[in-house]
Amino acid sequence: MTGRKIILIGLLLLAGLTSRAQVDLDAEFFSLPDDITGEYLDSVTVQKMSPNNYWAAGVFGGVTANYGMFNPTRYTRWMLQYPAYGFSVIRHYTMFNMFPNMALEFGAQMGHEGYEFKVNKETGVRTNVEPGTGAYKVYMRVPEVFFLTHFHGDLTDHFKFMFKIGIYGGYRLDIKRDLDERYASYEQYRSTQNMFMDYDRRPSYGVRGGLGIGLMFDPIEIHVMVQGKWGWNSFWNPDYAHQYYYRFGYPLDAGLTIGVYYQITPRFGHTGSQLRKLAKKIVEEENKVKNAQY
Repeated sequence: MTGRKIILIGLLLLAGLTSRAQVDLDAEFFSLPDDITGEYLDSVTVQKMSPNNYWAAGVFGGVTANYGMFNPTRYTRWMLQYPAYGFSVIRHYTMFNMFPNMALEFGAQMGHEGYEFKVNKETGVRTNVEPGTGAYKVYMRVPEVFFLTHFHGDLTDHFKFMFKIGIYGGYRLDIKRDLDERYASYEQYRSTQNMFMDYDRRPSYGVRGGLGIGLMFDPIEIHVMVQGKWGWNSFWNPDYAHQYYYRFGYPLDAGLTIGVYYQITPRFGHTGSQLRKLAKKIVEEENKVKNAQY
Protein backbone atom coordinates (compact mmCIF):
# COMPACT_ATOMS: atom_id res chain seq x y z
CA MET A 1 0.00 0.00 0.00
CA THR A 2 1.45 3.28 -1.04
CA GLY A 3 1.92 6.23 1.32
CA ARG A 4 -0.69 8.25 -0.57
CA LYS A 5 -3.36 5.58 0.05
CA ILE A 6 -2.46 5.36 3.73
CA ILE A 7 -2.90 9.12 4.13
CA LEU A 8 -6.23 9.02 2.28
CA ILE A 9 -7.57 6.22 4.43
CA GLY A 10 -6.46 8.06 7.58
CA LEU A 11 -8.29 11.22 6.53
CA LEU A 12 -11.48 9.26 5.83
CA LEU A 13 -11.35 7.62 9.27
CA LEU A 14 -10.78 10.99 10.97
CA ALA A 15 -13.73 12.51 9.12
CA GLY A 16 -15.96 9.63 10.22
CA LEU A 17 -14.95 10.00 13.86
CA THR A 18 -15.53 13.76 13.74
CA SER A 19 -18.97 13.29 12.22
CA ARG A 20 -19.90 10.74 14.90
CA ALA A 21 -18.70 13.03 17.65
CA GLN A 22 -20.74 15.89 16.17
CA VAL A 23 -23.85 13.72 16.13
CA ASP A 24 -23.25 12.79 19.78
CA LEU A 25 -22.74 16.41 20.77
CA ASP A 26 -25.91 17.44 18.99
CA ALA A 27 -27.82 14.69 20.72
CA GLU A 28 -26.42 15.70 24.11
CA PHE A 29 -26.68 19.48 23.97
CA PHE A 30 -29.26 20.44 21.41
CA SER A 31 -32.06 17.88 21.75
CA LEU A 32 -35.00 18.73 23.99
CA PRO A 33 -36.81 16.39 26.35
CA ASP A 34 -40.35 15.52 25.32
CA ASP A 35 -41.86 17.60 28.12
CA ILE A 36 -40.03 20.78 27.00
CA THR A 37 -42.33 22.46 24.50
CA GLY A 38 -42.20 25.82 22.80
CA GLU A 39 -44.98 27.08 25.05
CA TYR A 40 -42.97 26.11 28.10
CA LEU A 41 -39.89 27.96 26.86
CA ASP A 42 -41.97 31.08 26.27
CA SER A 43 -43.13 30.97 29.89
CA VAL A 44 -39.66 30.61 31.45
CA THR A 45 -38.33 33.72 33.20
CA VAL A 46 -35.04 34.06 35.01
CA GLN A 47 -34.96 36.30 38.07
CA LYS A 48 -31.78 38.37 37.94
CA MET A 49 -30.55 39.44 41.35
CA SER A 50 -27.79 42.05 41.49
CA PRO A 51 -25.66 41.55 44.60
CA ASN A 52 -25.90 44.34 47.19
CA ASN A 53 -28.27 46.46 45.08
CA TYR A 54 -30.76 47.81 47.59
CA TRP A 55 -32.19 50.93 49.22
CA ALA A 56 -32.03 51.79 52.92
CA ALA A 57 -33.26 54.76 54.93
CA GLY A 58 -32.75 55.72 58.54
CA VAL A 59 -32.09 58.27 61.26
CA PHE A 60 -28.99 59.02 63.30
CA GLY A 61 -27.87 61.10 66.25
CA GLY A 62 -24.74 61.94 68.20
CA VAL A 63 -22.32 64.69 69.18
CA THR A 64 -19.97 67.03 67.33
CA ALA A 65 -16.49 68.23 68.29
CA ASN A 66 -15.69 71.68 66.88
CA TYR A 67 -12.23 73.16 66.48
CA GLY A 68 -11.55 75.60 63.66
CA MET A 69 -8.53 76.39 61.49
CA PHE A 70 -7.17 79.93 61.89
CA ASN A 71 -4.66 82.21 60.25
CA PRO A 72 -2.77 83.49 62.11
CA THR A 73 -2.56 80.41 64.31
CA ARG A 74 -4.45 80.73 67.58
CA TYR A 75 -4.52 78.79 70.83
CA THR A 76 -7.67 76.74 70.33
CA ARG A 77 -9.19 73.63 71.84
CA TRP A 78 -11.84 71.11 70.83
CA MET A 79 -15.30 71.78 72.20
CA LEU A 80 -18.33 69.48 72.24
CA GLN A 81 -21.83 70.39 71.12
CA TYR A 82 -24.89 68.15 71.12
CA PRO A 83 -27.20 66.80 70.03
CA ALA A 84 -26.53 66.38 66.33
CA TYR A 85 -29.27 64.48 64.51
CA GLY A 86 -30.55 63.82 61.03
CA PHE A 87 -31.68 61.30 58.44
CA SER A 88 -30.33 59.85 55.20
CA VAL A 89 -31.23 57.56 52.31
CA ILE A 90 -28.64 55.13 50.96
CA ARG A 91 -28.65 53.56 47.51
CA HIS A 92 -26.34 50.55 47.37
CA TYR A 93 -25.36 49.47 43.87
CA THR A 94 -22.96 47.39 41.81
CA MET A 95 -20.73 49.70 39.82
CA PHE A 96 -20.14 48.60 36.20
CA ASN A 97 -21.83 45.31 37.17
CA MET A 98 -18.48 44.33 38.70
CA PHE A 99 -17.99 46.08 42.05
CA PRO A 100 -20.81 45.33 44.53
CA ASN A 101 -19.35 47.55 47.26
CA MET A 102 -20.51 51.05 46.31
CA ALA A 103 -23.29 53.29 47.59
CA LEU A 104 -24.64 56.83 47.29
CA GLU A 105 -26.06 58.62 50.32
CA PHE A 106 -28.00 61.85 50.61
CA GLY A 107 -29.65 63.40 53.62
CA ALA A 108 -29.81 66.27 56.08
CA GLN A 109 -28.78 66.93 59.66
CA MET A 110 -28.85 69.56 62.37
CA GLY A 111 -25.17 70.05 63.15
CA HIS A 112 -22.91 72.54 64.89
CA GLU A 113 -19.93 74.77 64.26
CA GLY A 114 -17.81 76.88 66.55
CA TYR A 115 -14.47 77.38 68.24
CA GLU A 116 -12.90 78.10 71.61
CA PHE A 117 -9.69 80.00 72.39
CA LYS A 118 -7.83 78.59 75.37
CA VAL A 119 -5.62 80.09 78.03
CA ASN A 120 -1.90 80.24 77.30
CA LYS A 121 -0.26 77.83 79.76
CA GLU A 122 2.92 79.91 79.95
CA THR A 123 1.30 83.28 80.70
CA GLY A 124 -1.94 82.15 82.32
CA VAL A 125 -3.82 84.63 80.14
CA ARG A 126 -6.17 83.96 77.25
CA THR A 127 -4.13 85.32 74.35
CA ASN A 128 -6.84 85.31 71.71
CA VAL A 129 -10.40 86.59 71.64
CA GLU A 130 -12.70 87.28 68.73
CA PRO A 131 -11.95 90.82 67.47
CA GLY A 132 -14.95 93.12 67.78
CA THR A 133 -16.91 91.02 70.29
CA GLY A 134 -14.42 89.96 72.97
CA ALA A 135 -15.68 86.37 72.77
CA TYR A 136 -13.43 83.44 73.61
CA LYS A 137 -16.03 80.76 72.76
CA VAL A 138 -18.56 80.71 69.92
CA TYR A 139 -21.39 78.21 69.32
CA MET A 140 -23.48 77.92 66.16
CA ARG A 141 -26.27 75.63 65.04
CA VAL A 142 -25.98 74.71 61.38
CA PRO A 143 -28.65 72.74 59.47
CA GLU A 144 -26.98 70.96 56.56
CA VAL A 145 -27.70 68.81 53.54
CA PHE A 146 -25.10 66.41 52.19
CA PHE A 147 -24.37 64.08 49.30
CA LEU A 148 -21.86 61.30 49.86
CA THR A 149 -20.44 58.30 48.08
CA HIS A 150 -19.12 55.46 50.13
CA PHE A 151 -17.45 52.12 49.95
CA HIS A 152 -18.70 49.26 52.10
CA GLY A 153 -17.09 45.89 52.63
CA ASP A 154 -19.22 43.06 54.05
CA LEU A 155 -16.95 40.91 56.21
CA THR A 156 -19.57 38.52 57.62
CA ASP A 157 -23.32 38.01 57.37
CA HIS A 158 -23.87 40.63 60.07
CA PHE A 159 -20.86 42.97 59.95
CA LYS A 160 -19.44 45.48 57.47
CA PHE A 161 -17.13 48.48 57.45
CA MET A 162 -17.82 51.76 55.61
CA PHE A 163 -15.90 54.72 54.23
CA LYS A 164 -17.73 57.87 53.09
CA ILE A 165 -16.66 61.04 51.30
CA GLY A 166 -18.66 63.87 49.75
CA ILE A 167 -19.84 67.45 50.00
CA TYR A 168 -22.23 69.39 52.23
CA GLY A 169 -23.94 72.75 52.34
CA GLY A 170 -25.55 74.51 55.28
CA TYR A 171 -26.60 77.77 56.89
CA ARG A 172 -25.45 79.15 60.24
CA LEU A 173 -28.79 79.48 61.92
CA ASP A 174 -27.99 81.16 65.23
CA ILE A 175 -24.99 82.08 67.35
CA LYS A 176 -24.00 82.33 71.01
CA ARG A 177 -20.81 83.92 72.33
CA ASP A 178 -19.16 83.47 75.72
CA LEU A 179 -17.29 86.68 76.55
CA ASP A 180 -13.84 86.88 78.03
CA GLU A 181 -13.99 88.32 81.54
CA ARG A 182 -12.04 91.37 80.41
CA TYR A 183 -14.91 92.35 78.10
CA ALA A 184 -17.98 90.97 79.89
CA SER A 185 -18.69 94.18 81.81
CA TYR A 186 -19.01 96.33 78.70
CA GLU A 187 -22.45 96.73 77.14
CA GLN A 188 -21.06 97.09 73.63
CA TYR A 189 -19.71 93.52 73.88
CA ARG A 190 -22.65 92.04 75.78
CA SER A 191 -24.97 93.18 73.00
CA THR A 192 -23.12 90.96 70.51
CA GLN A 193 -23.59 87.69 72.42
CA ASN A 194 -26.58 86.42 70.43
CA MET A 195 -26.37 88.25 67.15
CA PHE A 196 -24.50 87.88 63.88
CA MET A 197 -22.33 90.85 63.00
CA ASP A 198 -22.28 92.53 59.60
CA TYR A 199 -18.98 90.83 58.80
CA ASP A 200 -20.09 87.32 59.82
CA ARG A 201 -20.75 84.82 57.04
CA ARG A 202 -23.86 82.69 57.32
CA PRO A 203 -23.49 80.08 54.51
CA SER A 204 -21.39 77.00 55.25
CA TYR A 205 -20.14 74.44 52.73
CA GLY A 206 -17.23 72.10 52.19
CA VAL A 207 -16.23 68.46 52.26
CA ARG A 208 -17.16 65.78 54.76
CA GLY A 209 -16.41 62.10 55.18
CA GLY A 210 -16.28 59.32 57.71
CA LEU A 211 -15.32 55.83 58.77
CA GLY A 212 -17.60 53.38 60.49
CA ILE A 213 -19.02 49.94 60.97
CA GLY A 214 -22.43 48.43 60.30
CA LEU A 215 -24.26 45.67 62.14
CA MET A 216 -26.81 43.99 59.85
CA PHE A 217 -29.81 42.04 61.04
CA ASP A 218 -31.92 42.12 57.89
CA PRO A 219 -33.93 44.23 57.40
CA ILE A 220 -32.41 46.41 60.17
CA GLU A 221 -28.90 47.90 60.12
CA ILE A 222 -27.09 49.79 62.88
CA HIS A 223 -24.38 52.20 61.73
CA VAL A 224 -21.70 53.62 64.03
CA MET A 225 -19.78 56.41 62.31
CA VAL A 226 -16.86 58.71 63.12
CA GLN A 227 -17.13 61.69 60.78
CA GLY A 228 -15.06 64.72 59.85
CA LYS A 229 -15.96 68.04 58.21
CA TRP A 230 -13.76 70.70 56.65
CA GLY A 231 -15.55 73.94 55.80
CA TRP A 232 -14.55 76.07 52.82
CA ASN A 233 -16.28 79.30 53.84
CA SER A 234 -14.72 81.41 56.58
CA PHE A 235 -16.63 82.30 59.75
CA TRP A 236 -16.27 85.98 58.87
CA ASN A 237 -14.91 88.33 56.21
CA PRO A 238 -11.13 88.01 56.48
CA ASP A 239 -10.46 91.77 56.37
CA TYR A 240 -13.07 92.98 58.86
CA ALA A 241 -10.57 93.65 61.66
CA HIS A 242 -7.88 95.25 59.53
CA GLN A 243 -7.85 96.52 55.95
CA TYR A 244 -4.53 94.91 55.06
CA TYR A 245 -4.21 92.09 57.58
CA TYR A 246 -6.34 89.07 56.65
CA ARG A 247 -7.59 86.78 59.41
CA PHE A 248 -9.06 83.48 58.25
CA GLY A 249 -11.15 81.06 60.29
CA TYR A 250 -12.60 77.87 58.78
CA PRO A 251 -14.68 75.11 60.38
CA LEU A 252 -12.84 71.91 61.20
CA ASP A 253 -15.19 69.52 62.95
CA ALA A 254 -15.57 65.89 63.94
CA GLY A 255 -18.53 63.85 65.10
CA LEU A 256 -19.70 60.52 66.45
CA THR A 257 -23.13 59.24 65.42
CA ILE A 258 -25.20 56.09 65.79
CA GLY A 259 -27.89 55.40 63.19
CA VAL A 260 -30.68 52.88 62.68
CA TYR A 261 -31.54 52.02 59.06
CA TYR A 262 -34.27 49.96 57.45
CA GLN A 263 -33.66 48.04 54.21
CA ILE A 264 -36.43 49.23 51.90
CA THR A 265 -35.60 46.58 49.31
CA PRO A 266 -34.04 43.14 49.95
CA ARG A 267 -30.28 42.86 50.26
CA PHE A 268 -28.72 40.07 48.15
CA GLY A 269 -25.12 39.11 48.80
CA HIS A 270 -23.16 39.48 51.97
CA THR A 271 -19.61 38.17 52.15
CA GLY A 272 -17.30 37.73 49.19
CA SER A 273 -17.86 33.97 49.24
CA GLN A 274 -21.63 34.38 49.18
CA LEU A 275 -21.40 36.89 46.34
CA ARG A 276 -19.45 34.38 44.28
CA LYS A 277 -22.01 31.67 45.01
CA LEU A 278 -24.83 34.02 44.01
CA ALA A 279 -23.06 34.93 40.76
CA LYS A 280 -22.51 31.24 39.99
CA LYS A 281 -26.18 30.50 40.63
CA ILE A 282 -27.31 33.28 38.28
CA VAL A 283 -24.98 32.09 35.51
CA GLU A 284 -26.13 28.49 35.91
CA GLU A 285 -29.80 29.50 35.64
CA GLU A 286 -29.16 31.59 32.55
CA ASN A 287 -27.17 28.81 30.89
CA LYS A 288 -29.90 26.30 31.70
CA VAL A 289 -32.50 28.35 29.87
CA LYS A 290 -30.16 29.10 26.94
CA ASN A 291 -29.39 25.41 26.49
CA ALA A 292 -33.08 24.55 26.67
CA GLN A 293 -33.84 27.06 23.91
CA TYR A 294 -31.54 25.23 21.54
